[in-house]
Amino acid sequence: MVNPQNRPKAVKFGCQDTRRNLPNSSSSKRGESNFVAKFERAYMDAELRKLSQRSLASGREFALDGFGRADVLFMAWKSTGNGDDFTAVTLKSLSITAIEGKISDWRKGLMQASRYRFFANRALLVLPPDTCATALAYLETFRDLNVGLWQFDPSAGVIRKHFTPRHGRPLNSKARERAIQLITGKLKFR
Repeated sequence: MVNPQNRPKAVKFGCQDTRRNLPNSSSSKRGESNFVAKFERAYMDAELRKLSQRSLASGREFALDGFGRADVLFMAWKSTGNGDDFTAVTLKSLSITAIEGKISDWRKGLMQASRYRFFANRALLVLPPDTCATALAYLETFRDLNVGLWQFDPSAGVIRKHFTPRHGRPLNSKARERAIQLITGKLKFR
C-alpha cells in the first residue's frame, strides 16, 4: 500500500488548450490526448508500486517558453518525511521527466522531446506499437540524441521501454531554473 504522504500530486499547469486553434472538424478528435492520458495512468500505477522514500507528481501540458510543451511532466523528489515539505534540499533532488506522446508522426515527436532535454533530467517519446515499430529502425538516433523511446499499447495498458536514458543534468541550467519556478508555483502543499 502507498504511504499517504507519498501519494502523487496532480499539477495543473494551466496552459492554453491548443486544440481550440483548430477548426471544429479536427479539434474534436482527441486521439493523441486520450493516448497520452492512458499512458499517464499506466505509468503512474507502475511508479506507485516502486515508491519508497520518493514523492511523485505529474502534470499535463507543461509549457516552457522557447523549449516547447511537454505532454506529460513527471516530477519525483526524495521525501523528507514531512510529506508536503518542499525545501531547497528537496529541489536538489527534484528529478524531471518530460514526455512527448505521438500516435503517428514520430519524427516530430523526437524533435519535440529533444528540446525538453534543456530543462528536464530525462526526455522520452512514447508511441503506440505500429508507429514504434517504424521508429525502432532509428533507435541509434534516439540514443545519439539521448531521448528515450517507449512503446505504449493503450488497449492492454502495457509500457515497453526500448531505450531509457539515464537521468542526467539538463542542457541549460537557466531553463531548468525557470521550469522549477513554474513547477513549485503550481505544486500546492497542505
